[in-house]
Amino acid sequence: MTADLRAVRLSTALSLGLGLLIGGVVQVLLGVGVATGPRAVALAVGTAAAVLAGLATVPLLLRVHEDATPRHPLVLVLLALSGVVWALAVAPPFAGWGWAFTLAMAGGVLGCLVRGWWRAAVILGCWAVIGLGGLAGVQASSRAAAVPSRAGAGGDAVVIGTLALYTLLPLSAVWMLQVVLRLEHARRLAADLAVTRERLRFAADLHDIQGHHLQVIALKSELAERLLPGQPERAGRELAEIRRIAQVALDDTRAVVNDYRTVTVAAEARNAAAVLRSAGIRCAARVEAADLPVALGAIFAVAIREAVTNVLRHSRATEATMELVRVAAEYRLTVTNDGAGVARAEARDGTGLVGLAQRVAAQRGTVETTHEDDTFVLIVRVPTADAGGPGPGAVPDEPAPPAGRRGMRR
Repeated sequence: MTADLRAVRLSTALSLGLGLLIGGVVQVLLGVGVATGPRAVALAVGTAAAVLAGLATVPLLLRVHEDATPRHPLVLVLLALSGVVWALAVAPPFAGWGWAFTLAMAGGVLGCLVRGWWRAAVILGCWAVIGLGGLAGVQASSRAAAVPSRAGAGGDAVVIGTLALYTLLPLSAVWMLQVVLRLEHARRLAADLAVTRERLRFAADLHDIQGHHLQVIALKSELAERLLPGQPERAGRELAEIRRIAQVALDDTRAVVNDYRTVTVAAEARNAAAVLRSAGIRCAARVEAADLPVALGAIFAVAIREAVTNVLRHSRATEATMELVRVAAEYRLTVTNDGAGVARAEARDGTGLVGLAQRVAAQRGTVETTHEDDTFVLIVRVPTADAGGPGPGAVPDEPAPPAGRRGMRR
């Protein structure tokens, strides 16, 4: 789950929860002065129960599973409690429009769980139940000469308008969450499609190579089988040719696989930046090492992957930078991220950076890590071929682990 999606889920849950709590408090404050005696107690208790039931339904609105349906028991309990409170408030003498807040929220919750035109029907139905019930209560109270609401006509209009908006509150909050969920699904689908396209490309290349060679091998094997009884020498030549073609097919297959596995360091940096951005982390990548040898590029690609893994697993980063440049007689990769927090024990005891240090040490390079305040920095240095010392590929006696002020991660 990306940081943006987590933030939207949290804001949606807080909006719905606070809306229910505020609605329940306002409902009691507006109506407790109108209703008195046991009736006021029953209305307050019913309001509290409806608010609790509404809070229990909030997790349902954050899901996209099949169990989040209008027939869920929690939703039915919320509707029943809210309906009972409103019916008790409407009974003469009318206890005021304020007792409809939980019913308005219940209607909004139900509207979030239905689709299409049913959503509009639920909202309109909720407004109709509140409006017609309130008008019936006002008329019945007038005929019975009951005491009218303290707010008067102007106050009633304000309360009614607020009730209409309260019904739409859950819809607006859940709609934003659903939009973010669709965007997250589209991002994952795009990543899956990219992987699928690359697999199809590899399969097509492999088919083009192996299909031709295997067809030739099959034809020459059939010819050698026919020539073997009468022309064994010619059959032997054909068998030798089959072996040569098989070796060519093997070499070509290895070349395709190696090309499929080999990723330039620039492409690795772009991919790593895209991964971080998809996780909600702002990332800037800069690669300025056009003369970087292929062997060193593979090592720096591993370092970038390791750094990205650390950022995703061991931090709450919001911003990261990657820079690979040539400085004097060395190539230098610097990866920085914020949100590092306090170094954890499992991060220090890991082997990811130790393995990277061993690879880099084989090229006479070093790996350094620093952890200051909330920032983590990984620096990989590898000298150029003309920097002197043992040639590339020389294995040191004792590869040194990465140095750091606060230990290393993974």
